[in-house]
Formats: sequence, structure tokens, C-alpha cells
Amino acid sequence: MKRFFHLLYRFEATFAALAYIIVVVAMLADVVAREFFETSLMHSSKIALFSAIFAGMLGLGLATFSGTHIRPKFTDNVLPHAWQALLQKLGDVLSGCLFLLAGYISFELVRSSYEIGFLVPVVDWPLWWFQTIMPYAFCSNALRHFGFAVMPSLKPAEADLE
Repeated sequence: MKRFFHLLYRFEATFAALAYIIVVVAMLADVVAREFFETSLMHSSKIALFSAIFAGMLGLGLATFSGTHIRPKFTDNVLPHAWQALLQKLGDVLSGCLFLLAGYISFELVRSSYEIGFLVPVVDWPLWWFQTIMPYAFCSNALRHFGFAVMPSLKPAEADLE
């Protein structure tokens, strides 16, 4: 399971990096076209926007796997320290369930966008193409949290972000 999570991390990190490269190239190309050729590249801002959303959604799983999510720590010492392992498992199961619910809701959103035929305003691209990242990202994150609950050794140490 550890190898699977590492491969999933590399896969998502690669696609998130590619998405950010597309953002930079699209925006830079548009600026160069406007400044030097007095024209604008059609739809470059939409391409950059959707690429940034894609990268951000993938970043959700990357942050989970690397232990860099920001979380409130004020309740860490409220309950006995002996309960820590159980509470972490419970937290991962609860997080997994919430992400699974978000995945289901976002899947229904994508399905309805597809059935209705929603288009991205101005560019007339099918909206569901871009929405598909949501159920994937939420379900991928649910899988990670369920994996952490089953095998706590897979869970990364929390990064100190203070």
C-alpha cells in the first residue's frame, strides 16, 4: 500500500506541476502577444484558470500525503494523550468519509453538468470536462485517509508550519 501511495503522489505531483506550467505559459504568451504584437490570445485566461483549478485540486492530495495541511491544534491537549492513536484513526476515518461524501456530491455535479450540457461561458467548452477533477481529487484523498486509518504507519509526520 505504501508503494501505491507513493506512485499516486508522483502521478498527481507530475500533473499538478504540468498544470502550473500551462498556467505560466498561457499567461506569459498572452502578455507577450498583447505587449509586442498588440493582440490577445483567445481563451488563454480560461486555459490558465482551469489549469490552476486542476493543480489546486490535485494539491489537496499532495498536502495530505506530505502532512502539510494546516489544522487547528488548540484541542490537541484536551483529551488524554493515551487516546491519541485512537483519535487519529477516528479522525482519518471521519475525514475519509467526508471526502467520500464530497466526491459523491461532486460526481453528481459533473453528471448533471454533462446531462444538461452546461458550457463554459464565452468559450463554449463542455463544463463537465473541467469538473471531473473534483470527484477524482476528493475520492483520492478519501482513499489516503482510509489508508492512514488502516495502516497508521503510512501517515506522514505533521509538518511544523508555525
